Amino acid sequence: MASSAITLLAALAAVVAVTALLPATASAASYTVGDSSGWDLGIDYGAWADGKKFRVGDTLEFLYSSGEGDHNVVVVDERSFASCSVSGNAPTFTSGDDKLSLTKAGKWFFICGVEGHCQGGMKLAVNVH
Repeated sequence: MASSAITLLAALAAVVAVTALLPATASAASYTVGDSSGWDLGIDYGAWADGKKFRVGDTLEFLYSSGEGDHNVVVVDERSFASCSVSGNAPTFTSGDDKLSLTKAGKWFFICGVEGHCQGGMKLAVNVH
């Protein structure tokens, strides 16, 4: 009987040792843009993103007031980001709780398409690895 317990403990120790050697499985992260401030005017989104490591599969959650003309989230290209302009076919989100999945590596650009808001700082660029 004691021999069985020792064998079981040895097997369990071997499983724990092998598991510890396996690489950690990367899991997708979820980020609330602007943390507790959300998606709003007066936030430095460049500073918010600085130092974060965004990866394919991560989600950005944009929280904001969703009343008529308050805010929105528009996915744009780099040129539109720089000029704070929105093309007619740009994906636009208006729920006030928009969860956007980062589905591919590269630079992603988001702005608020409400007149003057992007110019007021409501723009975010992230580099996805």
